[in-house]
Amino acid sequence: MSANPKWFYPFERSDQKAFWSGYTSHRMHFFNNDSIVPDVQFGEEFLVTTRKLTLDTPHIHDGACNYFLFLGSDLTDIFHPGIDVDFCIGDTAESMEIYHIDKPTVVMVPPGVFHAPLYYKDVGRSATTLLHYIGTTVGRVYPRTGANGKEEWYYAKPTGERRPCRENPEKECTICGKCFTNADETEEDIENYMAPFYANASKAEKYKNCFLELQPEYHKLGDAVINPRLVFRGKKDIAYADEQFSFNIITAPCTLGDPVPVSNGQAAEFLWFSGADTIDPWASFEAEVEIMLGDDPDNMHPITFDEPGVIVLPPGSWRGEIKVKSVGKPLCFIPFYPYGKDRYKLTQATVDGKKRLIFDNETTITEPTAGDELFLQIKR
Repeated sequence: MSANPKWFYPFERSDQKAFWSGYTSHRMHFFNNDSIVPDVQFGEEFLVTTRKLTLDTPHIHDGACNYFLFLGSDLTDIFHPGIDVDFCIGDTAESMEIYHIDKPTVVMVPPGVFHAPLYYKDVGRSATTLLHYIGTTVGRVYPRTGANGKEEWYYAKPTGERRPCRENPEKECTICGKCFTNADETEEDIENYMAPFYANASKAEKYKNCFLELQPEYHKLGDAVINPRLVFRGKKDIAYADEQFSFNIITAPCTLGDPVPVSNGQAAEFLWFSGADTIDPWASFEAEVEIMLGDDPDNMHPITFDEPGVIVLPPGSWRGEIKVKSVGKPLCFIPFYPYGKDRYKLTQATVDGKKRLIFDNETTITEPTAGDELFLQIKR
């Protein structure tokens, strides 16, 4: 079913990374750009690991935070992921702190901090890593030994220039995975690679507050949403965190959200809908969803879809109720709010014959103008 492209962006199936050994293909992801919502940096991806392996080598992001959320593949049992992962992080690539993860855990890596490899020691049925990258730069910075034997920095930054395929230079590189992973590596190869990291590991625990094991949160959303659910509240959970989200696994038709139109003011929001089995979140999606959306509360329209994708709410837009009209298999609904501050809500009411904006149930402005939402954000 086709939805309005202004609001709904279906996930695209792509074989671009089909040869990444040890990972599922296709990867489900959404990356915002200025053609969708200008000046809002947001991107999420389900990276699903199917065997014991290591991910990446030590590197930094010079102007960006990197977030990782570690889960299992069955989101209906989200607090029992069945995974065993070691995460390397530190001030230098030679001596990194190593943290063990076997529960649902958020990791926030600050700009300029070395991280990786990630060592997936046991993935059970499969391990799901939700990746989020936000900041003022793109790409990775790696240390390497130069021709003169001294350490130098290599900035692996996308440039938009053509990069030839290593296998066939006449073709363009699609990052298919043949050159980035090794399908023939053995468990002994992996353990030998990780051995120096364990031998030289730092015990300083400088970055222990960058890790948060998420605890079950019991809600009052009704029996259609599995209880408990997983919630990350930004700065309330990890200092300097600049995003918030929750995993809501829906098993029956229901209505969520506010009965009257609400707005986040000058804040954007992204609503992720997929199947709850991350091994194939397309095949596990069997639902029809309707959401009331509009540019103002007096002009709301229903947007309906029956395929996985993201609803994009630009700053200043309004949202009504979310109606899950049918559910064949459990539905994963993740509202992402890419800001660290407390959420706030605007509604509209008519008082003494005049339309007013209501901020957290407080009457604040009569005869609202286009800039009133920004005023309210500053006022809080």
